[in-house]
This record gives sequence, structure tokens and C-alpha cells, in this order.
Amino acid sequence: MLKDWQALAKAGFDDWVLVDIETTGGKLHLDEITEIALIHIAQGEVVERYQTLLKPSRSIPPWITELTGISNAMVANAPSFAEIADTLAAKFQNKLFVAHNARFDYGFIKASFKRLGLDFKMPVLCTVKLSRALYPEYKRHGLDQLIERFGLGCEQRHRAMGDAQVLGYFLQQACLDKGVDAVIAQCKAQLKTYSLPANLDPDVLKDCPDTPGVYQFYNQQGHVIYVGKSVTLRTRILSHFSQGQTLAKDLQIANELHHIDWIECAGDLGAQLLEAKLVKQLSPKYNRQLKKLTKLWHFEIVQDQLGYDTLRLVSTDGLSAEDLANSYGLYRSKAQAIKALEKRVTEHQLCQRLTGLEKKSSGACFAYQLKRCKGGCVGQESAAQYNLRLATALLPLKQQVWPWSGAILVKEQQGSNQQVHLINQWCWMGTATDDSALADLLESSSASHFIELDSYKILVKFLLKPDRSLRIQVLDSN
Repeated sequence: MLKDWQALAKAGFDDWVLVDIETTGGKLHLDEITEIALIHIAQGEVVERYQTLLKPSRSIPPWITELTGISNAMVANAPSFAEIADTLAAKFQNKLFVAHNARFDYGFIKASFKRLGLDFKMPVLCTVKLSRALYPEYKRHGLDQLIERFGLGCEQRHRAMGDAQVLGYFLQQACLDKGVDAVIAQCKAQLKTYSLPANLDPDVLKDCPDTPGVYQFYNQQGHVIYVGKSVTLRTRILSHFSQGQTLAKDLQIANELHHIDWIECAGDLGAQLLEAKLVKQLSPKYNRQLKKLTKLWHFEIVQDQLGYDTLRLVSTDGLSAEDLANSYGLYRSKAQAIKALEKRVTEHQLCQRLTGLEKKSSGACFAYQLKRCKGGCVGQESAAQYNLRLATALLPLKQQVWPWSGAILVKEQQGSNQQVHLINQWCWMGTATDDSALADLLESSSASHFIELDSYKILVKFLLKPDRSLRIQVLDSN
């Protein structure tokens, strides 16, 4: 049996807890937990069993005592949920929550944490749903039915640890009956459940492929409210609507969403470039990154009269390829640029005055007084030594010089979908899907090239170390 659990672990189910609780009743807003048990399984082995009674703030009704055997006298000296909340949170952290009729157990535990002002979120696997999926020939899938159907042992029915152990036995039995692969497939399918927003056509994603591309979400007025990209379009779109989704942005999007469309791409490079372009063109309200920038900031080196290299922070509306070769860093804001420079200055004991962080025209910088500058500002360190150290410190910020003699064509292909991107001096000039469109693109490409920050970063990432999906052709510079 342990071998089957290890197979589950290799498939990604490597850290989970079998959970069962007993309560004072079934009303989530009124009743409370009286007992909880956890069986922690990691890498296919049981590594911990935890069980405790809990003292509720209300009395346990007689009929509950008759069912579970847990009485008010038994819990009189038991800890409250608040007293073990930290312990439970640690035991649940980064694990998969597995329970029978999991909505009940998970709901009570979540409500108990909420009463303490704490949020509780875990991925949940319900063994009732798993049993229904694996054994559709049976009508009933309660714990009593599973025990009877498969002859599963239960040391103490309606006690938390006894019932939690049954879950483990059921998973083992299911692996024997249906095979580990079938169990894994149903577990994955359950964890990927989703619910489309009410305003969407149920068939909206009927023809959506799981290939690279860009998708757009529209509100009722037909305005684009979000743009995203993925190498698996359908899966990524559905992830916005996963059951239990608690990200505030996704909930807001779901409330406003009325229509979805998508554009297929031939690969990840094309998808990222198109996403960045559309976000800047459309300015969707829920896209935080990739927004259009009016200015970029970078550093330039200027030598002073004594031969020391100093830094000047420069802003520009459009950075040309020639400017890029002599610049250090490329930032969205002045504050971001200064923060990056401060880090380099501290790590390399550079002069705050010469780097422009301290606005003084002469004399020792404050860092020198604290022995955190080697004295370039007062001549204690020679210009040659200081300039060499500055160059070393700035090397990671040096922009990439265009490594080709001219413009390049980058070909991507996904099945029958092929795209060719025209790129020159780190500028994406456009994309073509056939020879005619490529000829038009080459004819209309501008001779002037201005750097766009997000496209530049995308191109550097993909082109300096291209994978096998990209084919690069250098065009004749003449």
C-alpha cells in the first residue's frame, strides 16, 4: 500500500493531511468543533498523527453525545480552538487538505480561524467527490457506505482519528481497484474545478486551445479590463475562475466580466511581446504591470576635471540604440533608479558624492566620514583605482549591446501556427504570419529605433540564450 502513496507523491501529491472533525452540530455559524484529528502524509509515508478534544463555548447536545460519545465532561479540561490555533496553522501550512465531505470539515475549521481574525486557505480534496468519480456505479458515497463496501477497518466510528484513518484506507483501496494513474487523474481534475462568472456564455471557451497566446477580458460596455498571456491559454483563463479563488483582483474581474476573446501565438516570445503591446495600448484597469511609461531613467558616466568618473541620472522620453550602449540601468522611475544605485554604492564602498547620491560640489562625502568610502572624494584613492572599481560595480547594470550586424528575423512555430518577428536594436518592429505580410513589414519598418523597456527585457531574455523553438536569421545590413 505504501508504494501507491509514494506514486501519488511523485505525481505531486507529496504533502497532505487527512482531516476529520466532530462538532456540536451542523450549523456553521452556530456550532463549534469538539474534536480534530490529522494524519500527515509526506513523500508517501505517515509522518505524524495528531488528535485532540476541544472545549466549545456552548454545550454539546445529548444527541451529538449519543452519536460521537463525546460528552461535556470529556471536553471540560480540553483546550479551546484559540489555544491550539497556532499549532494547527503550522501543521496545515503548505499542505493539501483531504477530508470526506470536505466542505463540512474545511468550512468549520475556516470559520474557527475567522472568529480569531485569522485567514485560513488550503487546496482541498474531497474523498466523497473522489469516490463518485471513481465508482459512478454506486449511488451513495458516505463514510459508512465506503466502510461496508470495501470492508475498511474503523477503530472508532464518529471519532476524529478513527474516521481520518478510513480516508487513508479508502485511498489505498482506490489505488488497488482503479490504478494509481486513475486516482491521480481524478485528484488533479478535482483540484482544477472552476465556475465561470454568471455573465459569461457557458460555451465561451468551447474553442479555446491550450496553446500559447494572449487573452482579453471585457466588461459590459465592451471595454478591455484585463489582458493576460500564457503558453496554455485555456488553462490560464480557467485559473481565474477556480473554485475557492480568493484573490481580490480575480473576484473583481469575475464580477465585471461579460466577454472573453483570445489571440493565438506561435510561442511564448510572441505572446509576451503582444501582451506588453496591448496593455500599453489599452491600459486595462486590472493590469498593474506593463503600463505605458512616459519616461525612462538611466545613468551615464561623466568624467570630472580631476579624472574621476561621476554618474549622472538621466530621464528620456525615448532611448535610442546608440544611447543604450552608453547607459547603465533602465528604470521606470527616478526612485527605482536611486534605490538600485544605493545598493551598488554600499556593496562596493563607492563615493556618494561622485555617484551623485550626495549633492555636494566638493569635499568628503558623508560615507567617507563613516569609513564606508575609500576616499575618491578627497583624493585618497586615485582616479584610476576608483574608476576601475566603479566600472566593476556597474557591470551588472550595463545594457546589452545589439550582438548582430543588422536586423534579425525570429521564427516561432507551434503546430501549423508560425510567426516571424522583425527585431532590430532591441526594438520589436512587428510580426508577420506569411510572406506577403513579412514583405509589407520589412518595407514599412522605420529606420529610427527607440527602446521600450518591457519589450527590451523580454527580447534580452529570449534572444541572448534562445531555445530550440526559436530560429534566428540575420538580415543583410545593406
